[in-house]
Amino acid sequence: MTLEKDHPRHSKEEYRRRYREIRKRMRERRLDVLVMYGDSGSHGGNQASIKYVSNYKDPVSSFIVFPLKGDPALYMSNRLYLPYAKQMSVIRRTEAVDYDPGGKVERRLRELGLEKAAIGVVGYRGILQTSIPFSVMDHWRRELKGASFIEATDLLHEVRAIKSKEELKWFRKGAALTDMAFEALDKKAREGMTDYELAAVVSNGYMHSGGGQQLIFVGSTSMARPHLIFPNQFPTHRKTRKGDIVLTELSADYYMHSGQAHRPIVVGAKPTPIYRKLYDVSVEAYERILRAVKPGAGHEDVRRAGAIIGEEGFTTFDTTFHGWGLLIENPRVDVDATIIKRPQNEVVFKEGMLMVIQPNVLTADGRRGLQVGNLVEVTKTGARSLQKFPMKFMRI
Repeated sequence: MTLEKDHPRHSKEEYRRRYREIRKRMRERRLDVLVMYGDSGSHGGNQASIKYVSNYKDPVSSFIVFPLKGDPALYMSNRLYLPYAKQMSVIRRTEAVDYDPGGKVERRLRELGLEKAAIGVVGYRGILQTSIPFSVMDHWRRELKGASFIEATDLLHEVRAIKSKEELKWFRKGAALTDMAFEALDKKAREGMTDYELAAVVSNGYMHSGGGQQLIFVGSTSMARPHLIFPNQFPTHRKTRKGDIVLTELSADYYMHSGQAHRPIVVGAKPTPIYRKLYDVSVEAYERILRAVKPGAGHEDVRRAGAIIGEEGFTTFDTTFHGWGLLIENPRVDVDATIIKRPQNEVVFKEGMLMVIQPNVLTADGRRGLQVGNLVEVTKTGARSLQKFPMKFMRI
């Protein structure tokens, strides 16, 4: 009981629900077992499926063997971390790979009598989709010659797409922690601070309340002579100056259940006319998309709602709209007026989905830009923001 208080986890019924949903899809695809893999990339989001099934997030990488019949097993990266893993994991059989992940997983498959099974391979899907490392797959192909390997990463994405009531409670905590980051910037950010100092203000705004550092994208640039249209992914030593704009993308998390929000901040001055126009169009696009997102609507409704960006003569850089879960997920939806041509996804919205609306509006020459946005929940009657910090052009 003490460990559960120290390391929060969802209820046993929640994990039974998840396992039922996964196994339902396994039966539909005639898969005997899933082998899941995740690593520490993408701010830990590459372990979304591992976290979803086990409650564990590894500093390096880990595997889960999830059979259609029988108990799952978690194999984490380093025996040094095993005591922590055993405290966090809801999977009884939690072990270290002992420098032989391919062999460890193979032996478990043989224990289950699945050496000739239909094996679903689950990598991860964040910004990019990636599968299991070559050395491990090569081992299995040599040692499990009777087995067949089927790509099944999307199976876990389908299950994770609709959030349960328990999950949504955790995401609301992540959203509240993210709001605290902006509240801290509003009160404590000062002209002359570096990105590092601003990042410290952000993290100190929520870590005392149990928040984790997920994304702290912060970058400042002159409004008169800009060099940024999107915040830095890692802090720099540049000091903010009067007449600057600070671009942000922040996500504080509650055990990988994060909020997300974007606000521009001017330093010691009013926004210049062009930045004010960029902001106004960004907010209008955000509000139109928010109204368009409801059960039964889809990606084309988002594109139509966001078309005002192009109609006003502007373009976009970051994706306008994307799914959310244990970090970024599909779908991705852009308006026509975009600089980067990304793969797009079709989607029909359903109650319980989480989305991020985040117009990153730029001048046509691509020299000036800013971004606004919030994490939103799809409800029975439409979308509502989980972020409560005001939508405003902030000033320090």
